[in-house]
Amino acid sequence: MTDLLQDGFYACLAAIGFGSINNPPRRLLIWCGLIAAVGHATRYYLMHCEWQMNIVIAGFIAASVIGLLSDIAAHHKHCPSEIFSFPALLPMIPGMYAYGTVQALVLYIYQHQNNGETGHYLDLFIYNGTMTLLIILMMVVGLSVPRLLKFTK
Repeated sequence: MTDLLQDGFYACLAAIGFGSINNPPRRLLIWCGLIAAVGHATRYYLMHCEWQMNIVIAGFIAASVIGLLSDIAAHHKHCPSEIFSFPALLPMIPGMYAYGTVQALVLYIYQHQNNGETGHYLDLFIYNGTMTLLIILMMVVGLSVPRLLKFTK
């Protein structure tokens, strides 16, 4: 339970930081943080607690939760839902997979020039790149689900 709250707290801080870059009304920043905390904690719970889900599916469900909460908050606060949803999604960007993709590409190029043992790094590049793209794609699709299903006006 402590890890879940800690995960949500750090996502809240990151979302408030990302949200402040876009210069929204200050009264809305706390809502950006709360939506990010709920979304990120949802993904953490699905991945690490009872469900043991893959990060792609957990990210899709968490992005759907963020989309739903953003639409509800936008309706009540009379502002665009993007003010809430974009800062809330940014802490869920798969940085480790993206870093692994770039690292494997650099090592692939370096090893290819030196000794030709490149198969392992090519596999890492393909795996990490595919995971990065799938996670981001499913986050975008998940964010769109509440709008497609018309949960809110």
